[in-house]
Amino acid sequence: MQIEASWDHSYTDDCTPNFSTNMGLPRHRWYEFKEGFGHTLVERAINETSLSMGKEHLTILDPFSGSGTTPLTALQNGCGAIAIEVNPFMSFVGRTKCIEKAHSAKIYISELEWILSQKPVEIESKLEDYSTFCSKDGNTKWLFNRSVLRGFEALYKHILNTAHRDFFLLALYSAVMECSNARKDGKCLRYKKNWDLLAFSSKELREIFHKNCQTIISDLDDSPLNNGERIFYEGDAREKLGLLKNNSVDLVVFSPPYLNSFDYSDVYRPELFLGKYVNDNSELRRIRGKTLRSHVQYKWMTSDKPQSTWAKNIAAQVSDNSDKLWDKGIPQMINAYFCDMEKIFSETYKVSSKGAQIWFVVGTSSYAGIEIPVDLILADIATKQGWSLIGVNALRKLRTSSQCINDDIRKVRLRESLVMCHK
Repeated sequence: MQIEASWDHSYTDDCTPNFSTNMGLPRHRWYEFKEGFGHTLVERAINETSLSMGKEHLTILDPFSGSGTTPLTALQNGCGAIAIEVNPFMSFVGRTKCIEKAHSAKIYISELEWILSQKPVEIESKLEDYSTFCSKDGNTKWLFNRSVLRGFEALYKHILNTAHRDFFLLALYSAVMECSNARKDGKCLRYKKNWDLLAFSSKELREIFHKNCQTIISDLDDSPLNNGERIFYEGDAREKLGLLKNNSVDLVVFSPPYLNSFDYSDVYRPELFLGKYVNDNSELRRIRGKTLRSHVQYKWMTSDKPQSTWAKNIAAQVSDNSDKLWDKGIPQMINAYFCDMEKIFSETYKVSSKGAQIWFVVGTSSYAGIEIPVDLILADIATKQGWSLIGVNALRKLRTSSQCINDDIRKVRLRESLVMCHK
């Protein structure tokens, strides 16, 4: 069967990945996740799968849940939710967005007032002398001004003494990143314009933290969640999927790491250190070692190849042009990526019930001027693992990543697609 991407469909408006559509919505807006998709994709998947299965309350799985758009949307639509995320900080974000309101707003407001009344308002941070977190001898740029780091440490310490710490911690993480001298731009951090003149301090941090807390408290009242099942696993999806019962999932919605050689854990490095999820680069490296093999920033001691002949041929073609690559490990990365995704499709098929659907959004890639139709290859791999293809719907054209091109090689126009299958 020849698989092709179609531009003739009705999914462009509500399924094109764009997390910014979430930022005006209760709970979703508690933390921005630039790499995520919007809630409308999940809602469309729920509606179509419910109709095809004749089932109102679905159990929905996201094996790469990021900041929790899929499980949160599932719960908001009367469904059960299962989420897997390897990044411990992002796993925390997703879980917290899905916590049900337990008390009246008055209780949360009282805790917030207590936090803000505590002294001191600044405490020395261990990160002041670590890497580029703060100004020190030899640093020309730094992520946080000293007062911001110390203000964060003080609020963090006080929050740990509260009953509903997760809500307040999430508000704090969002606030400290607003007070950072850098912002997330794609898959990296870029320094803000005139960052050295912004002069963020603990005062601005506390003001933004207060505002964020008020938003969360308001949303807890305005956006209650159903009592449906919610299960969150922190770890490698290739392993955690094995913990689920066979035939227990009705819908799988996700966007895997793209084959673009970006280390998705790196952009959230500040939060991982600030939240004490890691204490040094060796611990961060352990998290990287559990990620899908979509980048060359970590050197895996394996040489796995996928079953897919299509994937292996593409990797071999790229390898034949290794003199045009910026990293010699790219061909092996391509093989390993598709090998990992074979595992994902195999495991999701096992845990899915008869009639279940799988929806995923992914972008194509290019190395050494060679186009890699990731969407089509993954669709083919999914069918080899038992899934029946519904269609590959091209959603939009993408700008070629700087990671994927060389000045001497033509740019390949990439695309982003929604792939749909059923069991």
